Amino acid sequence: MTTLRDRTAATLLAFARPYLALHLGVLGVKIRRAPFPRDEAVASVPGPDAARLLVVGDLAASGYGVLLHGMAFPAQLGGAWSGRTGRGCSWKTIADPLMTVRRAAHHPRLGAAAADADAVVVALGVPDVLQLTASEDIVASAGRLVARVRSAAGREVPVLLAGLPPMTQFQGLSPAAARLIGSQLRRVDDALRQVAAQFAGVEFVGFPSWDLGGTTLRRAFSFSAMHRGWASAVAAGLELSDPGPAPDPGSSVVVEAEQVAQEAAAATGVTDTSVTLAA
Repeated sequence: MTTLRDRTAATLLAFARPYLALHLGVLGVKIRRAPFPRDEAVASVPGPDAARLLVVGDLAASGYGVLLHGMAFPAQLGGAWSGRTGRGCSWKTIADPLMTVRRAAHHPRLGAAAADADAVVVALGVPDVLQLTASEDIVASAGRLVARVRSAAGREVPVLLAGLPPMTQFQGLSPAAARLIGSQLRRVDDALRQVAAQFAGVEFVGFPSWDLGGTTLRRAFSFSAMHRGWASAVAAGLELSDPGPAPDPGSSVVVEAEQVAQEAAAATGVTDTSVTLAA
């Protein structure tokens, strides 16, 4: 039996859908005009016992808003993780600025890309917010993604589901619009948390908090800072079960990753979520 609450929610969603569709269209225009890395990608940090990461994502994984691959989320993640552990790191990406969770779960290259991965980081959800993808669809698609990854890489490979960035703080929005998009962000995050709870070795890592004093980042916002801060939070969740002695501060790995790690640590807080990365 349909309750009054269900009918009210359905009515609100009916009104919200065209509004969010407009924002999705605007995002598409911004993406076509936005800077993306155009330099030659370097997808590794040298060092011993190099780990292999797979990053599956939308805007951040594509390098939205930055000019160099080294400033984007995947490279920042690899550098921050290597700086924390003293190990080398290489990474692959499956990325598209408008990729939904469902598209990622059915991506033709997902299995092959995951086959040799030691860990998988999933940074998806922004297009799903604007498309009002149902929570149950996100849960089903994210679950399929995890299953496909583990079918290729092994049942024990750790998977991190990254929480969404605070989209409402990146541009000027009316209070009503901010509440609407904010509620959709929380709904997508909740769906990803539900998936993490269903699988051993799958964790949800929330986006680090940003203290803006109630203001937006429209004028002062730096996408490179967002990539650094987000990567640091996720890297903190990729901990070794037996890390051994701390890396030599003068080692080539730490020296090469030091700037990334320091900038990322300054840009974000600490996350308590931890996942064991295959040694």
